[in-house]
Amino acid sequence: MRSLLPMLLTGLALAGSAQEFAIKWQTGVPFVAADSRAGHWLVLESSEDLVFWQERARVRHELPPYGDWLAAGQPLRFYRLGFAPLQTTHDWSNQLNPERDELFTTPTGSGLAAIRSAKFTIRLAQPDRVYFQDTAKWPYHYHFAVARLPGCAGWSVLEYNEQSLYAGSNQQMVVGAVLRAPDPRVREMGIELTGAEAFPLARQIEWTEWVKRRLVLPEGWRVFYLPSLEQQAAAEAGREQFAARGLPLDTLARWVSGNTCYSPGWALGRLVYVPGTEISAALADGRLGLGDILVTDRVPAELPVLAGYLAFEPATPNSHVALLARSLLLPFAHAQGAGWQAEIASLTNREVLLVVEETTNGCHITLTDTTGLLTPERRREILASKQSGPLDLTPKTASGVISVATDSLTPDDLARVGGKAAHFGLLRSSIPAHSPTPAIAFTFDLWDEYLSQTLPGGQTLQQFITAQLAGFVYPPNLAALRTNLATVRETVQKIADFNAAQRMSIISALQQSGLQGRKIRFRSSTNVEDSENFSGAGLYDSYSGCLADDLDGDKNGPSQCDPNEPEERGVFRAMRKVYASFYNENAYLERLRLGVDESKVGMALLAHFSSPDPDEMANGVATVAIEKTNGERQARIRLVTQLGAESVTNPDVSKRPEMVTLSATGTNLLNATMVLAETSSLTTGGAAVMTWENDYRELAGLLNAATLAYEAFYPDKTSFELDFEFKRLQPGVLSVKQMRAVPRPAPVPPPIIP
Repeated sequence: MRSLLPMLLTGLALAGSAQEFAIKWQTGVPFVAADSRAGHWLVLESSEDLVFWQERARVRHELPPYGDWLAAGQPLRFYRLGFAPLQTTHDWSNQLNPERDELFTTPTGSGLAAIRSAKFTIRLAQPDRVYFQDTAKWPYHYHFAVARLPGCAGWSVLEYNEQSLYAGSNQQMVVGAVLRAPDPRVREMGIELTGAEAFPLARQIEWTEWVKRRLVLPEGWRVFYLPSLEQQAAAEAGREQFAARGLPLDTLARWVSGNTCYSPGWALGRLVYVPGTEISAALADGRLGLGDILVTDRVPAELPVLAGYLAFEPATPNSHVALLARSLLLPFAHAQGAGWQAEIASLTNREVLLVVEETTNGCHITLTDTTGLLTPERRREILASKQSGPLDLTPKTASGVISVATDSLTPDDLARVGGKAAHFGLLRSSIPAHSPTPAIAFTFDLWDEYLSQTLPGGQTLQQFITAQLAGFVYPPNLAALRTNLATVRETVQKIADFNAAQRMSIISALQQSGLQGRKIRFRSSTNVEDSENFSGAGLYDSYSGCLADDLDGDKNGPSQCDPNEPEERGVFRAMRKVYASFYNENAYLERLRLGVDESKVGMALLAHFSSPDPDEMANGVATVAIEKTNGERQARIRLVTQLGAESVTNPDVSKRPEMVTLSATGTNLLNATMVLAETSSLTTGGAAVMTWENDYRELAGLLNAATLAYEAFYPDKTSFELDFEFKRLQPGVLSVKQMRAVPRPAPVPPPIIP
């Protein structure tokens, strides 16, 4: 009988003129809609005989599809619509659009105080009609009811409460509020019922469903039921029933947000969610591309360069991924709050513009859906604006020797020993009692000799590597590249080897420097990391070896340096493994992306004694930022520390590190302002990881001394940032093992999206 549902359009007080007025059917329910009429009060009425008319709804400005569920199954119903200019008494509506502010409260602060709410009333005599009041004008249900709702004039507060807050035969109305997420980027609303006692589950389901039906929800909006304390128990028992009606249960904690910026910046690309454990596989099978923006739960220790990164669980500010992102202006942030995370997830596989920025109010993350908005030409322009061009690297040069002492090294020696070893020299000269000693660097001469050896097939190792990697361009076929890189690493580590003369020279260098009798750490030091314009943090690996295992005349374990190691762990084995890491996937991908000439780069080594895990009382990373203006030096230090040997650079995100900040003016940090910003999850009772405050002030002094040495080497620098790695070793000695500059490329403003 749907064809028997005619419509009429009239004007209140004969005002107005005809406009589009239509009915659409959805699952047996008629939905009445009319074109927008800004600044007007619209009244919808229905009749079964064109004689007696009943008011169905009053709305402001427009009538989006208004479902008449009570008409479902009825044979005949007529509708008419009246309209008139809005008056001051037209301060409510039977529909609520979350994107219109007029009926919502204004925010009173930040966080949950920024929630906007609109209170509502349902008269049980007409339950399909929900009255949303102008809550800024009428902050209380009672005052609105006695002023605007039929039959409520003259009620006392006690009468009103008895008929609205208690279940039973006297209840005539239901009251509550619709809450809008405090973050305007989160398209979510919550429904809350107000009652002095628990309402039956069936009634809660019925009433929240009526409220949801009267919400005008643009595409992408989500609605939750946020039961109050009184309704919580009954609602929990019906959790599945609410979810089946599109009203999943949640709490206000869903909207608690505290984003963390690890690297400000912007990116344009496809937003792709991949669990942290599946990232490697997703890169290989094409689910994740190198030009995509990654959304993941937990950030792994290492990631390739992508367009940007968003994490749903906290990362570590000084992790290798964070350092790499900052050096390349790649946006990287932790998105906090289930609501905000759901909003991000709703944009999966859409092209978006991601902007991560630090503001005075904290970390601000903006996602703009750009799908279909950009021409191919404009997209290319935007992506090209972020391209920095080829890497300005220092080509490796020969030293004439395979090893050098580190105490006299400076950043000028990067071409001979790589960035890590070159900067290590500044630590040795500035804080000799608190940096690893003895220490030596193996130069690029040894690397070049190693690559020149002839393999069983007749090719040199260099020729074999070149053939394996020929033809790859960025972005490469990752599955094929992954296979070839694995072959290269296997060959460098297990087929190639040092010859007898090289072995004798290496052994002699280690013994003469005093590196014997204990496990030795061989650390990667390339000329494509730890430079002034490229960090390369975490791209290459370090390994430990025992010289005694190579000198004992056999290949049988256990290791001479560690009886818990069942196999021998010689120094040549460790050095080959470090060499092989030059062809780690992420490292080679980055060199390929930057167009690096492979003939100009290589792997040098920094060697010093290893610190056994049981000796580590604490370890951490630090950044020192220096700003010099008008002759005044401002220093800001951030210490990220963890108990024992638990890694901070390659962190387990379930183990929160400690964060301490210091700030001072001048070159003396003795009186620096110090704040324990976050405590470690591995300590008890909020205790500091190290001795408070002595260890922290001593460490700040050591970092400052090394920073002053860097400033002396680069006297023209007025703004820079350094990254350090440190340990606290038994019986409480602080040792700084690494320093490097954190590149600060010039930021590119985010593009304007039409």
